[in-house]
Order: sequence, then C-alpha cells, then structure tokens
Amino acid sequence: MADRSRTDGVSVALAVLQALGRSHGTVALVDLAAMVPRSSLHRVVRTLEAAGIVTRRRGTVSVGPLAGRVIGAQALRLRNAPVPPVPSRPCRLLETGDEGKGPIALSRPLRCGPQRRRFRIGFSNISLDNPWRVTLVHCVERAAANLVDGIGEFIVRHADNSAERQAADIADLVDGGADGLIVSAAASPSVRAAIEQAMARGVEVVMVDRGMRDLAPTSFVSTSDTAIGKITAQWLAETLGGTGGLILLPGSESTEPAQKRLAAALAVFSTCPGIEILDTAWTDWQRELGHRRAVGAIERFGRRISGVWCDSGLQGVGSMQAFSQCGWRSGTIPPHTGGDLNLAYKLAIRHRIRLAAVDYPPAMGMRAVDVLFQALHGRHVPSRVDVPLEIILTRGGATPSVVPHLRVEDHVRWDLPDDLVLASGLGQAYSPRAFRIHYRGNVYNRSAALPARHTS
Repeated sequence: MADRSRTDGVSVALAVLQALGRSHGTVALVDLAAMVPRSSLHRVVRTLEAAGIVTRRRGTVSVGPLAGRVIGAQALRLRNAPVPPVPSRPCRLLETGDEGKGPIALSRPLRCGPQRRRFRIGFSNISLDNPWRVTLVHCVERAAANLVDGIGEFIVRHADNSAERQAADIADLVDGGADGLIVSAAASPSVRAAIEQAMARGVEVVMVDRGMRDLAPTSFVSTSDTAIGKITAQWLAETLGGTGGLILLPGSESTEPAQKRLAAALAVFSTCPGIEILDTAWTDWQRELGHRRAVGAIERFGRRISGVWCDSGLQGVGSMQAFSQCGWRSGTIPPHTGGDLNLAYKLAIRHRIRLAAVDYPPAMGMRAVDVLFQALHGRHVPSRVDVPLEIILTRGGATPSVVPHLRVEDHVRWDLPDDLVLASGLGQAYSPRAFRIHYRGNVYNRSAALPARHTS
C-alpha cells in the first residue's frame, strides 16, 4: 500500500477535484478522507475554499463559486453532450437503437427567464418493490439535498405499483403548487393524462427510468436499454460459441425498459442458428420469482441449459442460487448475465459463474434533479438525457465483441450489504441500510407508506 502520509498538496488537490467530478459536484468529506491523509485533506480543502474553488457545508465538499463561474458558460453544453453508452473498442453490436441518434433535441422551458425564488418540487415514484428502486429514490433525495438552498419544499410520493394512485399523487402535487415534478411512471393512460395536465398548467416534468411513447415531457432521463440487451446477449452467445440452450429471465413485462432489453437480446440470438431458446419467463425483477422460474426450467430442461440471460441481477441472483441449490457444483453453473446488485457479483465469485453485467445506473435520479432545476431556471434542456453505462465481466470473460470497463472481482463490495446497488453514484461509503439525508427545517415531506428497508 502506498504511504499516504507523503502525499503532496498538489496531489491531494487533484484528488479532491477528481472526486468532485465523479460525484456530480459534491462529495462527502468522509469519502475524501478514505482516499488521502486527513491532515493534508483539511489543509488543502481550506486553501481551495479560500480561493473559491470549493465550498464546505455539513460534512460535504462542493464545487465553489470560482469554479462555477469558470465552467458556467459551457456547463449546459458539456452536461448535454451525448455520451456513448458503451466503449468504442467493443463491439459491432453496440448500436443502441433509437436512443442517442441524430441531433440533440432541446425542450423549451415553460418558464421565461431566470427564477430566483425557492421552488416546490415533487417526486412521484411508482414503487419501492426492489433494491434498485430504493436506490433510485436515495439518488433523488441526495441530489435534492445538495440543492436545498433552491428548494422551498420537496415532496415524495410512492404509489405502491398502483397507476390510479400515482395519477392521484401527481394531481395532488400539482394542486399543492408544485413548480416541477420528477416522475418514474407506470405505463398507464391515467398517469399519462395526469402528466399532460401538469404540463398544461406550467409544471416542468422530468421523467426518469420509465418514459412513455409519444409523450413529450420537459426531459426524459434514462440510459440505453437496447444497449443493455444487445451487449449481454452478444457476450452470452460468444461465450457459448454460438450454440446451446438458453433460458431467458427478463424483468417486468409491462415496462418499456424490460421490453426493449428482451427485444434487443432476441435480435442478437436470432443471428445464431446454434442458439435454442428453451424458455422465456418474466420475473418482475424479483429475486424470488427469478429463483422460481429457474427451478422450473431446471426441472424441465436439466443439463440442456447452457446459459441464462437476465436483464438484471435483481432476478439473476435468484437464478444463480437456484442452480446451486439444485445440485450444480461451483464451476459448472451456466454463465449468466445481469448485474446491478452486489449479491449478483458475490455469487458469481463464490460459485465461479461466468457473468456479464451492464449496470443500470440509479444515478440517473441525480441527473433528473439537475435537469429539472435547469428547466426551472428558464434554461433549455435536452428532451432526452442518457446516463453512461459500464460493462462488468468476470475475470477472463472478455469476448471478441465485448470488453469490460471493470472486472467483477474489482467491482464487488464484500464489506457492504447484499442489496447494495452499485451504480448509484452516491460514493464508496453508500449503504442502502445506513443512508440518511438531513434537510433544514420542514423542507422534506415524504410519503409515510414506506417499506421497512427504506431507511432514509
């Protein structure tokens, strides 16, 4: 291990600035202290703060006024620049469908000119039924806390997978005077009508994770589901040499992300005559359903199963556990796809399962808050924002077309809970069980109907 006590001030300053860049402009002091000597850190942060490069507040370090002025003129252009969702080296099938093609369309702000007052913000979330969705909420909460000086009230409502309840939540938020909404929506005519009515009343609406066809909100923040489906399917086909029987365990049948991922995967598998689809079973991104579907497939097809395609590790962990419990020894379990969840990476290493994952980043929640605030201040924003993706493979798992950004062995967090979702952007110390947000006064108003595991 390097001797951190000898780190010079310039190196510490650069480490601080790099950490700010990775953390969307704000990073916890405790995370910085884990990277550089504490004594040097506080001395350097004081120097940077005196120069206006950073600011300190409540245990965090943020981009300061001088740095803000330097980047301000180009910030919107850089923020909205299209980022390829996958690296340029791989692969011939990294076309992402209709996402990210052509010029960037901008949404005209509903408000004219800069707004100087504190805004009332609402977040309508369809559910909290899996760890990914809990982490998405945490990301939205963290981003809102970072902008608390611009927030008069921040209201969160969870609809428990009820489209009717979500439509009512949106209407209530608008009637309560919301200036802007973030919506992770159910695919429902009633929710669509509520969003359209909100925008007709001058409310900026940024949708995150789940959009709706032919609906034009202020912006839609997500990532390329087509790329997730193509990359994982291409890796699995190449890992198997283009032949073998597969079971497909996609997420929720009623949602656009799962539909796009499955369609992209099937398009890849259709080009491989030696690939046989033994079974396709929807899992609702639930570990228990993934386990049940995999057990059923094992009972029917046994050793004919050569690989398992999952569009997320949320259900993939159930499948991996099913194979282990059904007598497949470590090292013999078929290769799997689907990451996101810390447990998926732990199981892949423990049972020597070849794994390919393209983490679906809940960090899009932080980006959605940022885009909403840009719109509320009267600025044009992109009609679609794609958050970049990372490819994670087990050691030695690269194929001719798919090369990793990270190895599973370097990505896993053995020191943190199984239900940790890794692509949160909330810092190395983030744990869903210990997450806390502190707001001044009565700014934050959250729905009381939360599952016990949601402890923010």
